[in-house]
Amino acid sequence: MDVLAHYLEIEWETENTPRKLVVSTHPIEIEIARDGVLHAEVSIFRDFAPWMGLHLSGALAEATPETIAAGGQRAPWLKIADEQGRAWWIPATGWSKKTGRHLAEMHRSFGTFQVEIGPRSKLTIDAVALELDRAHAQDYLDDFRDDLVWLAVGQPTGAAARAGSDYSNELVEALADFAQAARRVVEHPSRDVRETTALTATAKLRPSADTFRAVMRRPGAKVYPSRVAVDSADVPENRYVRGLVEHCRRLAHSIARASNRHQGHLAVRAEREKARAAALLAMNVVEIDQEIYDNQLDEVSCVMEAIGAWGPDIAASGRPPREFHFEVGKEFREAGNGPKELFYRNPTRDRVADDQVRIDFSVARLPDALHDLVMAARRIDPGLALTVAGHASLTTFSTRNEKVGRRAVFSGISQVKVHSPVLQNRTRWRSVYEGDGWRRPLSTAERKEFGLEARTAQARAAQLEQRAQLSEAVHGSLQIVERDLALQEAGWDKLGVGPTAMFPMGMRFAHNPNYAAVLAAFNRVSELERRTGIGGDALDRLGSINMLHSSAIYERWCLIKIIDVLMEDFDFVPQGEWVEHVIASSCHSRSYADQGFTVEFSRADPGIKARLEVEPLLDNGRRPDFRLRFEMVGSTGSSKSIFQDLGRGGSGLVMDAKFRTRWQYGELAEMLTLLVETKKYGQDGCRVFILQPSRGTISNSMSPLNWGRDCDYGHRSPTEHAHGSIQLAADPAHGGRSLMNLRRLIAMELQDTFPKPEAKTIGGPTGEVEVCTSTFSFCIYCGTTHNVENVKPGRTTRDNRKWYFGCAHCGAGTMQTHCFGCGTAIHKNGLQMTYHLTVADQISNVVCQKCGMGF
Repeated sequence: MDVLAHYLEIEWETENTPRKLVVSTHPIEIEIARDGVLHAEVSIFRDFAPWMGLHLSGALAEATPETIAAGGQRAPWLKIADEQGRAWWIPATGWSKKTGRHLAEMHRSFGTFQVEIGPRSKLTIDAVALELDRAHAQDYLDDFRDDLVWLAVGQPTGAAARAGSDYSNELVEALADFAQAARRVVEHPSRDVRETTALTATAKLRPSADTFRAVMRRPGAKVYPSRVAVDSADVPENRYVRGLVEHCRRLAHSIARASNRHQGHLAVRAEREKARAAALLAMNVVEIDQEIYDNQLDEVSCVMEAIGAWGPDIAASGRPPREFHFEVGKEFREAGNGPKELFYRNPTRDRVADDQVRIDFSVARLPDALHDLVMAARRIDPGLALTVAGHASLTTFSTRNEKVGRRAVFSGISQVKVHSPVLQNRTRWRSVYEGDGWRRPLSTAERKEFGLEARTAQARAAQLEQRAQLSEAVHGSLQIVERDLALQEAGWDKLGVGPTAMFPMGMRFAHNPNYAAVLAAFNRVSELERRTGIGGDALDRLGSINMLHSSAIYERWCLIKIIDVLMEDFDFVPQGEWVEHVIASSCHSRSYADQGFTVEFSRADPGIKARLEVEPLLDNGRRPDFRLRFEMVGSTGSSKSIFQDLGRGGSGLVMDAKFRTRWQYGELAEMLTLLVETKKYGQDGCRVFILQPSRGTISNSMSPLNWGRDCDYGHRSPTEHAHGSIQLAADPAHGGRSLMNLRRLIAMELQDTFPKPEAKTIGGPTGEVEVCTSTFSFCIYCGTTHNVENVKPGRTTRDNRKWYFGCAHCGAGTMQTHCFGCGTAIHKNGLQMTYHLTVADQISNVVCQKCGMGF
């Protein structure tokens, strides 16, 4: 493409000359529409306004961009040059002598701007306003850097000892050893004696050519230039040691800051779990959200009203219609592929009467459109009954298994009345709740369930506190090391020794034990840096990332949070040089500029591989931000796909980051539709989810859980969790509370891909019982592997298999069961990790994501 767009930060020298020009690390994404028009989206901030700059090349190198106003007026862009001599075009609209800077319409107004680049190229710029200032943008960048450093040095080693583990402790020891060795050198530095020239009294003269020339010019003076010996610590070896001290101080500072931020997040999470446990134990009444209850009631009403609004059948004859009252059953199709029909039962007709005429069952055939409405309503209310005014022709037929059925084919339908016990019951309860102030007492089963959740929260709080203490210990130790190294730098400054990275040619590092100890200690630090991936210039490159392009920073922040959840919460271990991949892509290295990369993860028990693709190339040429896939590894080491038949052919989770701090009404839903239907991100059966930072974006929310107004997990029928959006923001004041939304999303993908446990029947003291013989899953709360002793098989009332998974480490309990209507797998994960829709006044009652049954 001949057009490259970047954010620019400009300080002006004169009207046409910038004093300083900083280019954003990442370019602004430009898409080409079907009509060939270029499209770009730029962000407007509250307190700082980076410019949008265009760099033109190829056929457009000589073109001048012009903004086209609504009235057709043209405003040419201003051409400036950066320090490398590259030409940039900016949309300057006037010079302010008072402030000494250019003005731009895009700095003050959001909306759409049309730009013409030469006679054939057009660019549409959508300026989006962000409720964000420089401090908020810096939070994302700092959190990204610190998380990356901490994940690199604090490799997880198990569910109970993840924070402050191997690499962090080793680095603390190595840096402390280096500081101790380097302190001995700065206290007793090697010195070189050098000859120099200085003014000296005549009695102590050591003459040189300068001395004789001075005597000839000023005979009889008291002092003359003389050769003198000076000892100096400014030798190559000391300069090299000073450079090592600076490097290790920066490393200690980075790890200390990362561990401190990590400790803060863990401490806040621990306090949040404690508060949640206390609230659950103290709960005596359930607070019902009136808005959510009414939204769910309205949805049920709309389904029923659609049947009642069925218009007169155009095939109605002149005969007066009859009324037929019957209860609706399941769908029926003769031979599996016949016309759509439904079982029905006439409540006024005794079963004995049918037996006398040898009728085994009855089915009704309604018009297809009405049939679909009735079956949708029946999935919500299994007790649905209809009163149909029309005509019906009755016949009998036999099935392949020699059952005799009665068939009623309806025509000329003039009216349909709906009788819904669910709707009537929920309407009645609404009046009760309204009279009780939208509260109801806690049931015995709920009290038991909430007590279990409280104990799990307490256990989680204790684990988080333990991890926070380990991180705090790392931070405290590194602060001591950092202060020691800073004092050493001050000592070298006092000795007049500057830093260098060039290794000296002398023999002091071989012959002097103090210098040899410094070099050995630094080599150990360097080896640990290399193993963690933050060695060399990695920290310098991280520091070079600027925050001008906030959307790109948010994407990389989301990336590190996905890695964080996989490593810290689900115990996956990254493979290969993943840190280098992340840093290079974040710095927009040329090797990553036009292609994505992949980070592989593995987990030993159970054997699972995770594959996180960053900007993967889809078959249609599109590039979503992330795609996450899981794969099981059997005990023999062979891989097998665990993407089971989920009805949607699941094969991964596509996530696309959209940095918007506010959305217009319906805009988020339109964006999701664009990704799913236009860009086809869901190809190969992948789920598609938007990651965005704004809260309260879900209009007409249906979920009573705490994420209901911020997240859409595709929990409403018939989406079946195939696409949606979650809120994910830095939120430092709340310790990254929204990160739970991401954990819940990844847990949803994991639970759908865990293989089913196996069970067998054995003899027990009270008869035969079923026990679990093998399981291949782990706790979605803490990452601990499930033991067969804690996995209990069972059966639903429809004789479907269900499983209860208990965690021996944190006490969390989850259940995998099946919908009693359609048999779809359902996971009950408690109040915190449930992603299905639940009933407003019974939040532990899950609604099926496929058929909607559960009300």
